[in-house]
Parts: sequence; structure tokens; C-alpha cells
Amino acid sequence: MASFPWSRESVVRALGERVLVEGAVTRGFTGLDVRPALTGEPPHSDAGHDHVVVVLRWQQGPSVYAIAIPLLPEGAHGHEELPPGLSTGLPITSLPEWVEEVALWLMEELDTGLVRRATRTRIGDLTFLTTSGGAADVLPQGYYVSTLYIGPHGGKGEHLADVGLDLSIARRILDGGRLLTWLHAYVNNSRGEPFVGHVVVARSPADPAGNGTQSARLEVLEVVPGTPDTVAAALAYHAVRDAIESGAETVSSTLDDPALKKVGFRRHGSGYLSLSWRDVQIPDLRR
Repeated sequence: MASFPWSRESVVRALGERVLVEGAVTRGFTGLDVRPALTGEPPHSDAGHDHVVVVLRWQQGPSVYAIAIPLLPEGAHGHEELPPGLSTGLPITSLPEWVEEVALWLMEELDTGLVRRATRTRIGDLTFLTTSGGAADVLPQGYYVSTLYIGPHGGKGEHLADVGLDLSIARRILDGGRLLTWLHAYVNNSRGEPFVGHVVVARSPADPAGNGTQSARLEVLEVVPGTPDTVAAALAYHAVRDAIESGAETVSSTLDDPALKKVGFRRHGSGYLSLSWRDVQIPDLRR
């Protein structure tokens, strides 16, 4: 059985020196603190051994996240008493090597959607992210959601018009310089088609509730007739996450689509729907 040869205090110090710099791990990562395990934490089955906690922000979102980093990976046996690296599993001979393995693991997890798929537990001002119990991804079976590329060679959504989707509002938002995110959904096969839906979120000048917070507005959510409801829910979820990661604290909408309630939108007295960054829900895409 491998043992961990470095003290927790030295780990906190060395890991802090490595990650507490904006972008030190990957684009969008801002390290805020490295701490020993905290009182009141949720149980971390993916950090069954002793661990330390990395506190961070992701993109421009308002949440402060915490991730438990195990000193030894769960079930680690190592080689010749040397601890295995968290990312590669290879034997580690020095604390700087261990720190680099942690940085690599964080990069891999964050770049592959940890913030969107993780199980979340609020403890005080922190939101703990754990990989256990979370969704493998937030996509309906057989479909994929991605950003619609707008650029010199990307067009303005003509491929969506070809399947009967209405682009009038999306193009008006684009031409007006208010576009925050435009996502499309398609059948997940070797051709990446047919396209089956899209969602558009625009920058909003003010929160409809008058709270003065940074806000965005979900203006378009449309799928091709016959498309499973789960596709609309996935589109809405990823669009909301894009908006929040761009700095929006609230997302509102005047659309009447059941998919919006599945990700946490609630109706207000004036008739619009809104969603705070604290209340976003991962939709159930199994049905």
C-alpha cells in the first residue's frame, strides 16, 4: 500500500504556490485559496483518503467553488511505496511532481465540464463540486449540444433554417450586438446531423425585477417537431450556464416552454420567468 510522505501543511503551501494565479490551471480558472479539509464538508467518496480543498472561481461566474483533492487517489496502491499521481497514476517521487499531477487533473476535469455535471453541495459561501453522483454529461441520449460558430466562415445559422427553425430573432440579436450565446443541437452520429434545435441568450440592459444585477435574457428556444423534450432542456441548461459563466447573475425569459422549469426557471407576478445563478438545476434527461 502506498503512503503519502508529505505533510498536509507542506501540500497546502506547495499547491497554493502553483494554482493561486489566474489561469494557472486552465483558461477560466481563478484559484482563490488552498485549505486543509474543512469542518462541515459533505462526504467525498472521490476523496476517501485525507485531502485538501482548492477554492476557485470558474470563468466570470459569481459562484465560489470548492473541490476536494485527495492526497492519495481512492483505492491507490502505488508502486514500491510511492504514491501515484492523481491524473496519470504514475509513481510520484517529489511534492512538486504531485502538485503538477493535481494541476493536470484539475485542467482535465474543468475542461471536460466538471462545473456543469458535478454534484453540488452548499456549505456556507462555498459550493462543493464532487464527481460522484453527478451526471456523466448533461446531454440527452443520442444528441449533442454545442456552440454555433459565428465568423467569416461560420455563416449565420443557415443550417438551422434548412431544417425549418426560425432565425429572425437570433439574427436580430446578433446584428444588434447583444448576442451572449447561441447553441445548436444535433443528432450525435458520425455526420453530426440532422440539426434539431437551437437556443439564444442575449445581453439584457437590466434585471426585470429591478435588482440592478447583471442579467441576461433567454430569447429563443426552439426544436424541430418530433424532437424529444430532453433536447430542449439540455439546450436551456447549457445556455444558462454559458450566460452565468459570462458574468450574468440572473437569466430571464418570456417564453412559455416546459423545458425552462426543468432547469430552475420560476414565474413572477409580471409574467416573465427568471432564474438566479444560485438556483440552476441539472435537468433529468433520462426521459
